[in-house]
Amino acid sequence: MFNTGKSTTASRKLHSIHVLQDDKNFSGKIETGRIGYKFTFSPSSAAIDDGKLVLTGVVTVKAPAGASRKVENVRATCMASQGNIQNAPAKPASIGASLKHPLPAQQADKPLTDATDNLSSAGVIYFKLSKLDGRALGVALDMSSVQLNARLNPKSETERDLQWLYSAITAADNPKPYLDGLSLMLGK
Repeated sequence: MFNTGKSTTASRKLHSIHVLQDDKNFSGKIETGRIGYKFTFSPSSAAIDDGKLVLTGVVTVKAPAGASRKVENVRATCMASQGNIQNAPAKPASIGASLKHPLPAQQADKPLTDATDNLSSAGVIYFKLSKLDGRALGVALDMSSVQLNARLNPKSETERDLQWLYSAITAADNPKPYLDGLSLMLGK
């Protein structure tokens, strides 16, 4: 009826990717119709920006035909975390004896919330990825605003140690001491 000058074929948008802990990486799958791409986020460093955990690393997407494409310096900013229903992992042996699992600080204007200390842990961490170009990764989707839903279900000592550190960082008022341990593990 009216020509607005806008294209009627908008690119399909990818909103979130479910990933599982895979050693130091987070791995999952992007499915578009009958095509499945292997997705991996490999964090190599950690920082705190505006009070939030930020992981920086490489995103790799592998097409069904076997071709892999990578984007470096991708930032994953922690937006939220969700508790775990499984037992919490033990504190990593590599962490100093003086570093304990954090307890939430009580704020004068708010009630004290329940905290289960070292009995609880993060089960899922929700990250917002920095803008990605789907075409550059070989995926025919708009990946400009993707949430990474990272399920922590450790199966190895490395994964348990990382889960403990991620849990401590998301719970701590002062995450710096835990951040040092996380950066050390990711850099190995």
